[in-house]
Amino acid sequence: MKIRFAILATTVFALAVSVFGQNYSLNLDLTFDTKYVFRGQQLADNVFHPSIEFAQDDLYLGIWASQPLENRGRPERWQDEVDFYGGYGWAINEKTSFDIGGAYYYYPTGDSTIEPYIGIIREVSGIETSLYLYRDLDLDTTTAEGSANYSLPLGGNASVDLGVNLGTVDVDSRGSYFYYGADVVVPFELNDNAVFSIGVHYSDNDIGFLIPDSHFHGSTSITIGF
Repeated sequence: MKIRFAILATTVFALAVSVFGQNYSLNLDLTFDTKYVFRGQQLADNVFHPSIEFAQDDLYLGIWASQPLENRGRPERWQDEVDFYGGYGWAINEKTSFDIGGAYYYYPTGDSTIEPYIGIIREVSGIETSLYLYRDLDLDTTTAEGSANYSLPLGGNASVDLGVNLGTVDVDSRGSYFYYGADVVVPFELNDNAVFSIGVHYSDNDIGFLIPDSHFHGSTSITIGF
């Protein structure tokens, strides 16, 4: 899987760079998390998340992966996941912008899905707020999620990034559930092109049916810009 991910990433971004020229940004992120929680549900524990994103002006393309480091067999059966995504955002004014795009969720041992999305982002008194609507065309699932994020400078090269989110997932054939979460991340700028971050995260849901609801986990990451 690691070799496959590297080949796909290299091919996609080599093509992007050749098409769009030199005026672009490229960011590589390597994250380890004690849990992978997606929309309130745990999908893995002790997991590695490599990702790479290309951006030019308002266009962005990215590849993100989840590679569980354990419990791939019974009873959890955690599995690999590779997400290919892209979108376009444009500013309405200096505080408000729209974002439209889509994601392809690829599972080597399961069925892949496609999910377009649209969102609005607005800065309110230094707080970045957003509201997104997602529609998975294969799972017949609609998700609405809102979030708010605030960065508090600590002095020097560090800050504390605070975030909260809440959302609802509606599955056409099985009803809906509600989830929410909070994040506290402390990034340290190592130099002009590299940032090391450590964070703690909490999430909860009201699914029931013996599915674990609350999750507390920690993460570390390094992000490198090119």
